[in-house]
Formats: sequence, structure tokens, C-alpha cells
Amino acid sequence: MWLFTRDGFYSAVHDDFCNPGELTVRARIIGDLERLLKKLHMDDADIVVSRNSDYRYRVKLSAEQWASYAAGEAATIDYANFKNWVAEDDPDRSSAYMKCWEALYLFQESQVDFNHWGDE
Repeated sequence: MWLFTRDGFYSAVHDDFCNPGELTVRARIIGDLERLLKKLHMDDADIVVSRNSDYRYRVKLSAEQWASYAAGEAATIDYANFKNWVAEDDPDRSSAYMKCWEALYLFQESQVDFNHWGDE
């Protein structure tokens, strides 16, 4: 699962190193995981750093902890446009997110067989 928030970009998986009920939450920026852990009141959790992985930073969480974070983010949405909201505080992150948005927009357009700008 990918999750984009103002706190960070996360990839949550149940990999070969997870116990039942446990997830590896991965990030490309260490500060993203630090903000996640702070919101979960887990400031003492160990962040694993791996220079040879596509996601350099990882932490183990219970599925419940991850669900709590994701639900908390969903419950506090108070913006009309996510891209603009992120850009207010973090233009560099916004630029990276915008590239993801654009790639998915182009994918969307390659899959449609009608003109979405029309009235049909």
C-alpha cells in the first residue's frame, strides 16, 4: 500500500521479515518515518537504514498501528486540494508528489475510451 500524506510518502508491506500482524513501513526520507512515529507516540522505535534498497528507511509496525495512522490522517482531512495543501509547507515534496499525480493522470488518459471533457 502506498500512502501520500503531508507527513510523508510511505509504502507498507508484509514482507518476508514480518511476523503475523506486522508490517514493514518504508520511506525514502528518514524524516517521513520520524513524523509517522511521532504521531504514533513511538519516538523510540528503531528505523533501519539500508543503502542498498529502493526504500532506504524502514520501520516495523503492527497492522493496527499502521491502520491507526492511516485512519487518523483520513479523519482530519480539511483541505479541498491535496497538492496545494502540501505545497504550502513543502514545495519540494509537492513537486515530487506532482510528478506522481502526472504519471497517474497520463495513465488514466491512456485508459479511457471517451472524452471526459464532454457532456456525454
